[in-house]
Amino acid sequence: MDELLIRVLTRLLRVHDEFGEAGFEDAAHRALVAIALTAKCEAERKAGTTEPYDPGQRVVRFPLNKRRRSPWQQSDDDVS
Repeated sequence: MDELLIRVLTRLLRVHDEFGEAGFEDAAHRALVAIALTAKCEAERKAGTTEPYDPGQRVVRFPLNKRRRSPWQQSDDDVS
């Protein structure tokens, strides 16, 4: 595990050197998204979810009480 972690960090540092701060931030963000997706898929596999991951699926917002939502969090299907 330690060697793989060092390789990931080294690669991110090389991206920073080659592409600058913006490239580094984009690569680091994408790495975090990939880690989260992998953890989610593994958790679903262990939970016995039969539906495979579909990269084209829509994100379904968790329903919150409307008074806790900010205006930018309102979805198209909210009725006032």
